[in-house]
Amino acid sequence: MTSPYELCPTFETESFTLRLVSEEDAEALLSCYSDTEAQKIFNSDRCSGDFCMDKIEDMRLCVKAWREAYSQRDYVRFAIIDTSLSRAIGTVEMFGYVGTYKIKTGILRVDVRSDYEKERYLSELFAVCAGNFFDLFEVDTIATKAIPDALERRNTLMKQGFSEGSVYEGTHYFLLSRQNGPR
Repeated sequence: MTSPYELCPTFETESFTLRLVSEEDAEALLSCYSDTEAQKIFNSDRCSGDFCMDKIEDMRLCVKAWREAYSQRDYVRFAIIDTSLSRAIGTVEMFGYVGTYKIKTGILRVDVRSDYEKERYLSELFAVCAGNFFDLFEVDTIATKAIPDALERRNTLMKQGFSEGSVYEGTHYFLLSRQNGPR
C-alpha cells in the first residue's frame, strides 16, 4: 500500500468525502472549531493548542500547521466534506508514526460540528477509518478519545467494536484492534 504521505487517499461514505485538508477549507472549518459544544469533545491531548478558535486568521494558521505537519510526515489531517453541502464540517487526524518512530497504536482524532455528533454520522466516520487506517498507517490498534459526556460518541464506538482502554496519550480512550475490527 502506498504511504499516505506520498499520495494521500480520499475516502467516500454515504454522507462524506474524507480528503487531505486544504487551506480553502479554513472558512468552513471555522464553524466546527468555533462551535462551543463541539469544542468540549475535541481531543487535543499532547497537542500544542486546544483547537478552540473564533477567528478566521487563527483557523488559516491552524490549517497551515496541519499541512506542514503532513509534509513532515507527522500525521494526516483529513477534511470531512459533507457531500450534500460540498463543505467541510470537521476533520479526522490519524498517525502511526511519531517523527521517525513507528508505533503500534495509531491515534485517531475526529472533530465534527456538534450537529454532526450523532450516531448516524459518527458510525460512517469511524467505520471508514477502521476499514482503512490499520493498513494505511501500519498500526495494530486504533485509539480515539471519547470523554464521559460524549455519550453518542461512546455508544457509537462500542457498537463499532471499540472498547475502553488506556493509551499513553491520556484518559478516556477507546481502542479497536486489527483482529477485532472493523464491524
